[in-house]
Order: sequence, then C-alpha cells, then structure tokens
Amino acid sequence: MKSFFSYTALFMVLALSIFSCKKDDNDAASTGTPVVKYIRITDPRAGDSLVVGAFMGGLIAIVGENLQNTRELWFNDQKANLSPTYITNKTILVNVPSTVPSIVTNKMRFVFADGSELLHDFSVNVPAPTLTGIKCEYVPAGGIVELVGDFFFEPKVFFTDNVAAELVSITKTKLEVRVPAGAKPGPITIQTNFGKVKSRFFFRDNRNIILDYDSKLHETWTAPVTAASADPLVTGCDGSYAMFKHKANGAWQWTNELTMQYWATRGRGRVPVATGSINDLTLKFECNVPIEWKDVRMEMFFGPYADDHGRDAAGTAIARWKPWKEGPFKTNGWVTISIPLTEFKYGKDDSDTDEIGTRKIENLSNLTNVVFMLFGPANGANPVQIAIDNIRIVQN
Repeated sequence: MKSFFSYTALFMVLALSIFSCKKDDNDAASTGTPVVKYIRITDPRAGDSLVVGAFMGGLIAIVGENLQNTRELWFNDQKANLSPTYITNKTILVNVPSTVPSIVTNKMRFVFADGSELLHDFSVNVPAPTLTGIKCEYVPAGGIVELVGDFFFEPKVFFTDNVAAELVSITKTKLEVRVPAGAKPGPITIQTNFGKVKSRFFFRDNRNIILDYDSKLHETWTAPVTAASADPLVTGCDGSYAMFKHKANGAWQWTNELTMQYWATRGRGRVPVATGSINDLTLKFECNVPIEWKDVRMEMFFGPYADDHGRDAAGTAIARWKPWKEGPFKTNGWVTISIPLTEFKYGKDDSDTDEIGTRKIENLSNLTNVVFMLFGPANGANPVQIAIDNIRIVQN
C-alpha cells in the first residue's frame, strides 16, 4: 500500500512538473482573468493527449492562466477533490469524480476565492455496462438472479424477447433482479443511459444438455437422483438432480454414491458430448453444496462409446475440481460452475501436486460418456453432500 501511494505521488509530481511553468506559478501576486487554454491527460508517453472529455476517475491536467485561486471545481453536478499542492497559476491536476452525475451539463465549473466562476466545456465519459457473471443460470420465476459486472448506473434488465425484470438491489458492480413470469432461455441484457450489454452466458441455458436428471439420466447404481425439495438441505434447482452424499469420504475411495456415470450405450446413443474446438468450449453445471466440502477432489472426464467409465482408456484427460483448495467450500444455494475443456489436462497417473498435466482432449467426436467422481488424496474422513444438475457443454 505504501509503495502504491508513493508511486502515485511521484507520478503526479512528475506530471505537475511537465505541465506547470516557472517557480512563480503560485505567486499570490499573480492577477488577471482566469483562462483555460486546454486539458491534457497526464501520461507523458501519450502522443496526441489533448482532450475534451475523460472517463470517471481519470487524472487530467488543466492548463491555463490565473488558476491559482481555484477553490472548487465541479464536473457537471459532481464536486472534485482538489489538493492545493497540485494547483498553480497555470496548471491544475485533478481526478475526474467517480460518481455518475445526476444533472449532465457537459461543463467544468471553477469557483474562485473571490466567488467568481468560470465555465469550460468538458464531458465526463461514463462507460457502458459490462456483464461478466451470474451466480446461477437456473432460477425459477419469482426467484432472484444475481448479476456481476460494472457500471450498473440506473440499469434496466431484460430477459429474452425483451421481458423486463424487477430490480431488487443495485450497486455499481452487482445487480439482483427478480425473474419475471414467462422468462425464457437466452441471454440477459442490461441497459443504461450510457449503453447496453448482452450476456455471453444464457439464462436457463438449454444448449447441449447431456444430463438433467429428469429425462436424461445416468447409471442408476451411481449417485442417486433426488426429486426437487426431497432433501431438507437442498431445494430443487430445475427439477430432479444428482446427489453425491456419504457420511464420510476418505482418500482414494471409489464409492458408488460419490460417483456419477453416464454411458451413452444406455442413453442417447453414439452422440459426442460436444463438437468444436476445446479452446472454445466450457463444461457447465449447477451445483449446491450445503455442508462444508473440505477435501478429496472431484474428477471429471469423458469416455469412448462403451459400457465402461473410461478412466483407464488410453489418453483419457481428466479435470480436477478442487473448490476447497483455499479453504472449506460451501455454497449459499445453487451456483453455476464453469470449467473450460482446456482444464481437462491430467492423466490418471499424474502426480497429485502436478498443476500442469500431461493430457488434453484430442478428439471430442470419439467421446460420448461422462463421469463425475470424488476420488483422490484426503487429510481425513469428512462427510460429503454435493448436488449437481444440468450438465452441458457450451460455447465460451
């Protein structure tokens, strides 16, 4: 923290030296009408750095004459924080306020010690919203969707077919909205006065569903299917779900209740789990962990068309999901998990400490089976309860 502020102060001093003039710039005897000649960004490496607007929070240098008596500086209806250290006769260094204006005048207003004022044309650029994530893609009508991004200034939120959502909670980087009746699968759009963005993810993503535990099922002798609301700790996400549950899970335990195997020979037939490049695809599913998951990784892999899990098949590439790596993992309800197919990079005999891996998925067209299983090293024997729904592979 100390080095950050030291660097910032140094940068501002250097910028001040670049844009200010002689040592008499702050001479109190300087008189005359205040004038703004131009405004520059403060990076001396920039070429054409004269500006007529800047983004919120940006550091600018105001260059003119007779500016030393500036006491207040307003951008639209937002007051900037001024430091006397960075005010001279000919230069003011200031950060554009980071608060969105309520009244937009596209003016910079100077207030001087004698009460006089000066207006100068200057626009504050407010970025369009960005949308980077969603807590859970599957939420019923009337439920709350949590969206993450930035620049959520007086937003409006729309589901597919322009169905508007009720806003429940708003911050600059997080939105909570109530899912409207009739909301359909598809992208979510956020619109503000400064632009709009459409999500890359789909709400209730129904693309390439491999397992949904309602009509698309796995082998019955593995993790049992649980009906919605049948478990007191897990309410349903989207109908029934698979439940990985056992009173204790130790190292390298191959336990039926803690494995989920889908064999395409008994399912939808010789249909690849996905098509396309692994660089462009992500495995997604909804997950609910009501008690702390402390150790034993979940392995995930795809197998060839056969009555077999495929873990021992030549070239099988395994993903190791360890959300507890930084501490016990527990969700607050259902969340959507995303694992890029490029993370399927471990061979079954790779070291437990290997973070690089020796495999990758070579040919998706040959892979039809899906396996999730808790299997690996452990520090003890801990209870496990992990609910999973809607396994799918979709575009990034």
